[in-house]
Amino acid sequence: MNIIEYLDSKNIEYKIQGQEILIFCPQCGKQKLSINSNSELFQCFVCAAEQPNSKYAKGHLSTLQKDFGDIIEISKIQLPKRNPNKEDRNFSNLVTLYHNNLLESKEGLKYLYKRGFNNDDIEYFRFGYVEMQDEKWIAIPSFYKKIPKLIKYRKITNNVDIDKYIREFGSNSVLFNQTALDEFDEVFVLEGEIDAATLIKHGYVNAVGLTGGAGTLLTEHYDELILKKKIYLVLDPDKAGQEAAKNVFAKRLGINKCWNILLPEDEDVNSFFLKYTKEDFDKLISRAFQFKVEGITSLEDVLYGMINRESYQAYSLPWEFLNRFVNRGGLCKSHLTVIGARAGVGKTSMAVQIAYHFAKVHKVPSFIFCMEMKEIDLAIKIVQVGMDLSYDEIDYNQGPTYAMELGDLPIYFGYSGKITPEIYYNTAKEVRNRYGCELFIFDNLQLLVVSDSEADFSAATKMFKRVAMDLDVMMLLVSQPTKIGNERELTFNDLKGSSALGQDPDEIILLNRQRIKGNDGFEALESKTKVLVDKTRFSLGGGCLLEFLGSKSKFIQWENK
Repeated sequence: MNIIEYLDSKNIEYKIQGQEILIFCPQCGKQKLSINSNSELFQCFVCAAEQPNSKYAKGHLSTLQKDFGDIIEISKIQLPKRNPNKEDRNFSNLVTLYHNNLLESKEGLKYLYKRGFNNDDIEYFRFGYVEMQDEKWIAIPSFYKKIPKLIKYRKITNNVDIDKYIREFGSNSVLFNQTALDEFDEVFVLEGEIDAATLIKHGYVNAVGLTGGAGTLLTEHYDELILKKKIYLVLDPDKAGQEAAKNVFAKRLGINKCWNILLPEDEDVNSFFLKYTKEDFDKLISRAFQFKVEGITSLEDVLYGMINRESYQAYSLPWEFLNRFVNRGGLCKSHLTVIGARAGVGKTSMAVQIAYHFAKVHKVPSFIFCMEMKEIDLAIKIVQVGMDLSYDEIDYNQGPTYAMELGDLPIYFGYSGKITPEIYYNTAKEVRNRYGCELFIFDNLQLLVVSDSEADFSAATKMFKRVAMDLDVMMLLVSQPTKIGNERELTFNDLKGSSALGQDPDEIILLNRQRIKGNDGFEALESKTKVLVDKTRFSLGGGCLLEFLGSKSKFIQWENK
């Protein structure tokens, strides 16, 4: 949905002036809020002049969508900081010490001279030198508001048993030359500090360097970069760099504002300028390109792209036996997967366990939208799975202990009683872009669609398929059946809205647990769970047995007893 379609759907009055779309500002009430259809950035000319600190002075379209109620608030459980003083870290003394060390180190200076830096550069960037771990290192500080908040160390000796880069303990993840984001609407994003320093040295002072690797786009950096009008991506020409350029930065920040500068093979920016000139780099800028709009491609491009395309990767589930029956041995991007079961069988527990597994094992950020549980209840399930605790063993006073163990897991939560398919789609797009989530869980379909209309179910499932396809993520949808007796096992046709569910999902996983009578005469569900992959586009399907440990909210492999 483009901006004009979105405004039409909201019955918002607008005027079109070239690429600019003018609407009435929610704050000043004048039709002076201009949205750029290319960058999706807005600016209210009145508020910018009279109230420059107003959120309507300038920003991104997503800010307006939140105010209009079309993107819900996302939360990550607030946990105590591991280092309460981290935000106040100031490495000025260390930077001065290491810088003075460098001025006395022939080996350190020689290394930087060979990389193309002179004495003025060394002074400007406050490069340093230190010996530790029986190795020799160049110290590279990154500043925020003129205060060094991060120090990266680049090893200049050849011991392959020690990482080439390490960082000072307690450093903040600021960008190299981050202040450029406050000063320029167009910026260059480079893969590291040395590359960024090289570009700055040659006059491109609007360059920033990633300090966490090619594929690292942290939320706080996203919030600043999304406000830029134009972003030049200057990442390494290897597979990792180009995958990051396309599938992290351009995908999340927008292909319309990201331009990819492709360096010669086996070159980074630093090595490029050791061989070529600024004029040569300007030629690369002139040849910068935008990535193709998804959805239009040739057969040849698809076939050649298979060798490098990360989207074809299957992310395994926590259970080896079950992985044998799902597509390519796990969940795949652009796929919609349904988990169906009767109430109380463990649908939500399975979904949360998958989210934990993806965050812990695959390092894949996940977003859980649950209409039946609060965020704290979902977090408790994650603690149970992650620390192998029964519910009775959970001690709320041990929150900081749980945080030390699980606080870094990239799992986010959302809830709104006013959720609609379109609001969820807009929210999912924002979550993918801002937090980098690639696994989405919605629990459950029947609480979203409260009618019995097959058309309503069809519209909802098609929306979830759009989330998977448009955003190139894994979409996991929890579903429950119509009211049926307990005397038989659940089948796909028993799911409410099954005619709609039969078309859009790529796989459907059904859970069945028998109801048995105990010695006390009361009935309960047995722990043995029959798991059936009832539909799959690219495999034969099949089933296996898992055991549900109800007290610990998780499934394990079934062992014959």
